[in-house]
Amino acid sequence: MDFAIERKKALQIETFILSKITERGQSMLAKFLGLNESSISRLKAATGKQKYSVMQLTSLILAFAGMDTPEFDLPGSIGRLEKRLEKMEELLAKKKPGGNRASSQLAFEL
Repeated sequence: MDFAIERKKALQIETFILSKITERGQSMLAKFLGLNESSISRLKAATGKQKYSVMQLTSLILAFAGMDTPEFDLPGSIGRLEKRLEKMEELLAKKKPGGNRASSQLAFEL
């Protein structure tokens, strides 16, 4: 039972860390740490026979150590979502009827 509670906290911590990396940029983190961007990608995913990625292990350790679950920046998240919606609306407004398929896929990739 304790592991389930700690695992839930660890998932919340990991989600918070990954969202902050995404927000600030993976390439910026790589530059800050003096690593290649591909090294940061490898930290996020378990490889080979590993059960956990480095990010998952770090999050489990922080949860075990008693770190409080971080609170997400809800106003900032809403602001980013609004910007994405505006961009999607702008792209959809530019789309012409009967346009090619590639331009319609672009709107859904954002």
